[in-house]
Amino acid sequence: MADSVRIGNAMVVGTKEACEAVPPREKAELLESVVASPGFAKAPALRKLLLYLWEHRDEPVTEYAIGVDVFGKRQDFDPKIDATVRVHISRLRQKLKEHAEADPQFPYRLVIPPGTHRLEILPVASREARAFAQLRHWLLPTATIALAITTVAIFIENRTLRERLEASEKATSLPDLWRAMLRPGRLTRVVYPIPVFYRWNRLRVRDVTNNHPDGWKDSPNLAPLVARFGPPQLSQSYSVASDTSAAIQLTRFLSGRGVPLEVSPTASLSLDQYGNENLIFLGMPPTNAALDQYVNRLNFYLLPGNAQVGNRAPQDGEPSLFTGKADPNNPAIREQYGHVAVLPGHAPDSTLVLLIGLQTASLATFLTSPVSLEEFESQWRDAGRPRFFEAVISAVTEGNQVKRAKAVAFRKIPVSN
Repeated sequence: MADSVRIGNAMVVGTKEACEAVPPREKAELLESVVASPGFAKAPALRKLLLYLWEHRDEPVTEYAIGVDVFGKRQDFDPKIDATVRVHISRLRQKLKEHAEADPQFPYRLVIPPGTHRLEILPVASREARAFAQLRHWLLPTATIALAITTVAIFIENRTLRERLEASEKATSLPDLWRAMLRPGRLTRVVYPIPVFYRWNRLRVRDVTNNHPDGWKDSPNLAPLVARFGPPQLSQSYSVASDTSAAIQLTRFLSGRGVPLEVSPTASLSLDQYGNENLIFLGMPPTNAALDQYVNRLNFYLLPGNAQVGNRAPQDGEPSLFTGKADPNNPAIREQYGHVAVLPGHAPDSTLVLLIGLQTASLATFLTSPVSLEEFESQWRDAGRPRFFEAVISAVTEGNQVKRAKAVAFRKIPVSN
């Protein structure tokens, strides 16, 4: 059964299969067109709700989840009593309808079917098809009229293609924050670490406090094993799952927006080797000693054990230590903290981006998800759009899924002349 919605003079008709057939680039164009429109620019709550429904459009979303994740409701929020979600869904449905009527040239529409809070993408008849139908109805079927129809159709087609090309270039461009983070004209390299393990026959051990091939010689944690079994062999055979997932997310996000990109595993990163590139480094400081000179100058830092983030100079309302914790009602849900820093690169006009913490996949989600990225960009703009900065990120996860993420502390990084 097809769903149909009337928008102005156009009837939007679509099925699930038709929605799934919409090309990914045109989906991105559609979202960009709606979010950037004046009507949504003046309605931040509806824009935030729209981005949330877009991000979860392929998932079943409850009113409770919307209330908590979008509108910051308490855990005891009852949607049967509090109509906030239903009211905003109704307003968003109307706002989408108004946007569609004001922008009739796009071949797809975002709609929320009545009685649901599910965001759908449905096709409409193209503008040139409607123009052709009107001309055919009113004009005589002569050769002259046929030529006029053809001319009009070609004109509309060319203008539509030009408008869609311009929208496509805008939709696939990097958000402002990412354009500031990555210097133009340089290759961007995503580097995920390969932790150092030490092996005695079939026994393989890692000391998370060091990542040097000869680190076993000075490790008090490994001393009993060295005394019993002798010097170990070096073993570097796999990456941490969270780092691999983060690399995949960042690669998909950046390459889809035209960023020249390469991905490299490394056990000992040399900044001289990548001196002419933007560098996105995933992992924890112990995995690469070359990063110490940068990390040690930051205000925020990862503590031993990598589960806490320290704050050297807390501002009003900030703790000196950000410590993760589990939900007492559901141990599978945890709040964890990580550290994101954007620093001057080793070479002039290059950038070093650090995603530091146990769960780099959560940090990558934070920097690429439309909802969290828009909130972080707003915070960045309020701070004066600094080129270099650092932030503590709180991520609430359930298993491997990030439920929500936000920046809980932010600092500009001064640039020395």
